[in-house]
Amino acid sequence: MFKRILIPTDGTEFGRNALEQGLEVARLMGSEVTILYALENPYEFLPAYSAETPEHTEAMFEHYREESEKALARIRDIATAQGVSAKAVLVEDSPVPAILEAAKEHDLVVMATHGRKGIERVLMGSVTDKILHNCSTPVLVLRGSSA
Repeated sequence: MFKRILIPTDGTEFGRNALEQGLEVARLMGSEVTILYALENPYEFLPAYSAETPEHTEAMFEHYREESEKALARIRDIATAQGVSAKAVLVEDSPVPAILEAAKEHDLVVMATHGRKGIERVLMGSVTDKILHNCSTPVLVLRGSSA
């Protein structure tokens, strides 16, 4: 039923439950998995008159890129060890548009949620919530790890 599964990640422990469950679904169904990491541009978060030099910001971005690639490699190795065919994709974009675009080529998206409610949810926003409301691909949402 689900031949291509997209599992967005930020490489943290929080999304581990969604990753584990997504890989299990893929293993049981013989599906291919794409692990997606969306790396946001740090320039978007700097004030117009930041004290940081462009060189420092670029070095910071390169460090995040390297760490993202390491996280993706670890996750791909986990998938391979479980017998799941997986590819890792690093996209330099904000998470919501990156996930929505990638979801177009998949049959299922598996994501974690913090499960925030009320005003906290409104103030904090939610990538998962935005995907749920804007994605035409089915989305499986799982509570994130609290560890």
